[in-house]
Amino acid sequence: MLDVFKTYYRTVHNFLKYQNQKAFELFKEENLYEIFDNHDNWNGGIDYFTIELRVSVEKYLQIKGDDENKIIEDITDAFDNALKSIESLVINKTIIVPYDDATVYTPTTESIWNLDYFRLFISHISENKVSAKNLKVCLEKWGIHGFVAHEDIEPSKEWTSILTDALFSMNALCAILVKRFKYSSWCDQEVGIALGQNKLCIPIKKDIIPYGFLGRYQMIKADGLDASHVAQKVAECVFKDERTHGIYCNSLARLLINAKTSEKALQWIDIINSFPTIERVYVELIYKEYSHNPILLQPDVLHGINSLLKRYNILQ
Repeated sequence: MLDVFKTYYRTVHNFLKYQNQKAFELFKEENLYEIFDNHDNWNGGIDYFTIELRVSVEKYLQIKGDDENKIIEDITDAFDNALKSIESLVINKTIIVPYDDATVYTPTTESIWNLDYFRLFISHISENKVSAKNLKVCLEKWGIHGFVAHEDIEPSKEWTSILTDALFSMNALCAILVKRFKYSSWCDQEVGIALGQNKLCIPIKKDIIPYGFLGRYQMIKADGLDASHVAQKVAECVFKDERTHGIYCNSLARLLINAKTSEKALQWIDIINSFPTIERVYVELIYKEYSHNPILLQPDVLHGINSLLKRYNILQ
């Protein structure tokens, strides 16, 4: 679904209304997905995305050919027009994908992940479930939902189905590496699925060093660290990696915008300020939306938001 580009959906839809009737009819928010491609530090930071439009096989066969190319061209052009004043967001390309429920796997994420949080799958062996639970609790402070199987799957649910949903809807994976980890076929499969999707993998070394393809990734040395310090290092990895940076920044902005208490709002402001800088587009999102949430208009919270906006020269 749309997240970063949700704000611009109506504008793009209206452009298509006058440019291309077929594109207008197909361009439904529930059929649109944004795919983060990469991040460039040039000129204050630019995030590049692909827009995926899913249509039924029947519709796809009807438009395949010249119509498909024209629809793609007009959707991309409409986004370019809607984003004219936003230099930090770029649409690399638009693709149209044939999609029917019978043939395409769709994760059912509603009951798995906390709304607006960054999604991190925590791979661990059962004997290490206390460490995984402690890490999950500490990650919440950083706007990261750590999925831990024995914590997040209800006893009545079919657990392999929930695991699959989590693995195919996660933003990244971390692996708690203890001696028996490499002998767990489940953990190896979890890591393999993450690597196969080119997701960020974060090895957390407790007993053993990263092995195999995991060895390509910078590890976190957990020796002598408590869960809160490991969680901070995980958040820093997520923030720095180009595959997860934009997703994480958008999550933090959304968590602030939708905060239910002043304590939570101030927490998200502190977390955003703890990082060196985030792209202006995410602060502009906060600026556009914050006045709709009464919690954010409370004096102490409003002071924090104004300070954040001034830091990025959005308020003078």
